[in-house]
Amino acid sequence: MIYGLKKLKQINNNMKILLINPPQVFSKSQVAASVIPPLGLMYLASVSQEKGYEVKIIDALVEAPDKINGFDENTGYRGLNFDDIVRLVPKDTDIIGISNLFTFAYPIVKELSKKIKEKFDTPIVVGGAHPSAVPEEVLKSSKIDYVIIGEGEQPFLDLCEFIRDKRVIEDVSSLAFRKGNKIKRNPRKSYIEDLDKLPFPDRDLISLEKYYKVHEAHGPSQDRWTPIISSRGCPFECTFCTSVLWDRRWRPRSAKNVVDEIEACVKKYRITEFHFEDENLTFNKKRMIEICDEIIKRKLKIKWQTPNGIRASVTDKETLKKMRKAGCYHITVAPESGSERVLNEIIRKHQNLEQVKNVVSWGKRYGMKVAAYFVIGLPGEKKEELIMSSNYANKLAKMGLDEVVFSLFIPLPGSELYSKLKQENRLPKNLTSLISIGDLSKSISWSEFITNEELGRLRKSAYLKFHLTRLIYHPGPSFKTFFNIIRGHEELKSERAMITFIKRFTNR
Repeated sequence: MIYGLKKLKQINNNMKILLINPPQVFSKSQVAASVIPPLGLMYLASVSQEKGYEVKIIDALVEAPDKINGFDENTGYRGLNFDDIVRLVPKDTDIIGISNLFTFAYPIVKELSKKIKEKFDTPIVVGGAHPSAVPEEVLKSSKIDYVIIGEGEQPFLDLCEFIRDKRVIEDVSSLAFRKGNKIKRNPRKSYIEDLDKLPFPDRDLISLEKYYKVHEAHGPSQDRWTPIISSRGCPFECTFCTSVLWDRRWRPRSAKNVVDEIEACVKKYRITEFHFEDENLTFNKKRMIEICDEIIKRKLKIKWQTPNGIRASVTDKETLKKMRKAGCYHITVAPESGSERVLNEIIRKHQNLEQVKNVVSWGKRYGMKVAAYFVIGLPGEKKEELIMSSNYANKLAKMGLDEVVFSLFIPLPGSELYSKLKQENRLPKNLTSLISIGDLSKSISWSEFITNEELGRLRKSAYLKFHLTRLIYHPGPSFKTFFNIIRGHEELKSERAMITFIKRFTNR
């Protein structure tokens, strides 16, 4: 159904919008999980409120983080159950938006949409990486009415105008929808060129205290914290990444605008810790240093970190020194692999391993905690190359690297490797099986040279060797990690994950 003129009679000028962060696909042995404010929905809320619309956000995860519901033979889901969410939907809602960031979460979003449609005839729109990559599949397989493809603020406002019968659907930028028995897809007209014009994400619509109580941030957290994003886009072309779905150009906010948001959070919410979720925070050295200088000039007593990572090839010693002076205490780098062949031929990361070693060395010199991320089980990766990743991680451990993550590759729709696997008919029918990325009890290898069992064994061996190397060369920090976990104090992502894991099994 295309909503428009018929729906207009039921809508007054004060449009009412409901935005939903769905429950989290989950298993009890899941370690790579976090409960963080939904920035994307908060940005949609802010631009909608500027238009005079009423907005409500339901974060189904933070409302019931300890509740695990059954879903299928592979997994459950964490948060409010579907019936609970439906009961919270206001009867006079004019449009419902649902976030779908990850492919393995789509079955949850699909089922939630079905349950909502059983009770309401309200139009449902979804956005995020997964529906942006496969909008036609999403519309064909669900009760969802619309898919916004890529950056969402302007298309969402356009869609709201259409719902109010103030524009034709063909004028809604970057939208997929049903028309009769066909699925149509409107092209994107433009991206937001000046991100400073966007209002700050609305933190009034969520309960920050609930996130602090759960205490599962993306990175380690010690104080009142919030995610923040200072730029959009990635010009690089890693084959496992979905950045192709968004604007390839790197679009930054100005240093002043970024620090204005930081200062507002400090004053209004007493936030003292910020987690930058940028794809490429340090891509432009001049702007990065300007952000640091602005923080220092305003004498903001804050801490911050880069849990989404910084790219070693664009980060130098001067930048890291300035970041530390401005309050940065934890950085994450992503060597991805210890094999140059994997980096150059499979991933096409265009980053050499010496650059990563330099960033680790400089970060430790300036007193930062440093984490490194690897991706294993890639198509075409050989067993000896996975061992090379483990050996390289051990070299970094000798240099003082604080923690490491050996993340399992998963094929993401929109990425080059996903397309390759799809052509080879190697993709699973059950998308929830892809959650193995953060489940230590499961290992799915996409390499024709490594079995699932070998991947699981090599992964555990890599973790063991890293921590033994760290213990031998840096016993002080290793023992500190142990005692931090015992007393529930986190300085590292891995400490946060272990503390959460222990609480889950002891029901504390």
